[in-house]
Amino acid sequence: MVEVYRDLLIIICICLLGWGLIRIERVYQYPFFMGSMFVSFLLPQVFALIKNPGLLTQDALERVLLMSCFCAAACWIGYTIKPNTKVLKKLNIIIDQRKLFRVGIVLMFQGYLFNFLLSITTIQRSESGTWTGPATIYLFLAQVINIAFGIFLLKTLNSPKIINIILTIIAGWPLVQPIFVGRRQPTMTFIIIVGLSFWLAWRYVPPRMLVITAVVLLIFIIPVVGELRSRFWDLVFSGKWEKILSSSQGAFETQQKGDILELRNAAFIADATEKMGLYGYGSGWWDSIVFQYVPGQIVGYDFKQSLQFNLITREELENLYGYTIPSGTTITGVGDSFAEFGYFGCFSFGLIAYFFKHLWISAVYKKSIFSSLLYMGLVSPAMVGLTHGIGRFWQEAIFQVFFVSLAVYYSRVKYKYYAINS
Repeated sequence: MVEVYRDLLIIICICLLGWGLIRIERVYQYPFFMGSMFVSFLLPQVFALIKNPGLLTQDALERVLLMSCFCAAACWIGYTIKPNTKVLKKLNIIIDQRKLFRVGIVLMFQGYLFNFLLSITTIQRSESGTWTGPATIYLFLAQVINIAFGIFLLKTLNSPKIINIILTIIAGWPLVQPIFVGRRQPTMTFIIIVGLSFWLAWRYVPPRMLVITAVVLLIFIIPVVGELRSRFWDLVFSGKWEKILSSSQGAFETQQKGDILELRNAAFIADATEKMGLYGYGSGWWDSIVFQYVPGQIVGYDFKQSLQFNLITREELENLYGYTIPSGTTITGVGDSFAEFGYFGCFSFGLIAYFFKHLWISAVYKKSIFSSLLYMGLVSPAMVGLTHGIGRFWQEAIFQVFFVSLAVYYSRVKYKYYAINS
């Protein structure tokens, strides 16, 4: 059945991409960009894992492949459900552009302030290698500059005044800097904000062949950028294309050996969950939220840990299988959604798709600034939801919803109703 599930996943991914390419404006919609991530991130690992399953049993391999099929299919199924008109009305908030302009300036200054504090702070790391201490708070609060960049870019495209252009450049600079050190998510975030802004303002879409080429190149770019980091751009600017091609081929071949695969992590997590019956029922996602939003350096790390469930730990995986999750790798959205609800965990992808459907209709057809900013802010977390886990999506989605809602709440037009006497 392994080959059957593999072929089924390939067919589903082709359908997701085909759905978008038939009408090119769909490349900005949830099913297509998630299909791109399944093709570029997950499918290469599927082939590598089948070739080199390692300690995985046949049942565990079949389970993770079938779950991958369900998750990919849910990205389209959830998007086909008819939207709720009441939700659409709540998303359609009338904005005072002058107030929104002020909010953009405040968010930009906040972003620069916390980026500066981050630059002068010594980075502390936990035993697992993740950041800890004040740096995590500064990094967290600095991300509001992404929202400011979206606000100013939309204003520039709709009204290309000098002040709008200058503020767009200033707000966009912190987003450009991480690109040159080879950070993949900030790079994707920048591309998404720019692309969606041009679509929302001018209805511009890239040529179909360019989109197809980009999806194919992503298969090779994702592993090579992760390996080279800042050296990738050094090679690009120096014109050493042969070195880039050889590095890409080497990174892809290393991935296909299957020694280190995120999908293998997902397979072990899913198998351990099935054997032990320790389904999280959302507790794992709660743990992710607590990890992100409860500052251990303020409330105490013991108290923070007491708020988490941690049903299946890395130590238990080592005891069960003799397998250690490699440092710097993830368990993917396929793994953590199965750990929460079994096969029903795929509906998390469908739920996110359903929400994106509302945002798309509200932003494109109702011209909602609130939905436009939220859409631009959530595309990258949605992709990371597949590569890093649905828990990571909830972490970043809460941030985006909170700060965009604050910005829109201040900027909304306040109507006054007067009684009319007959």
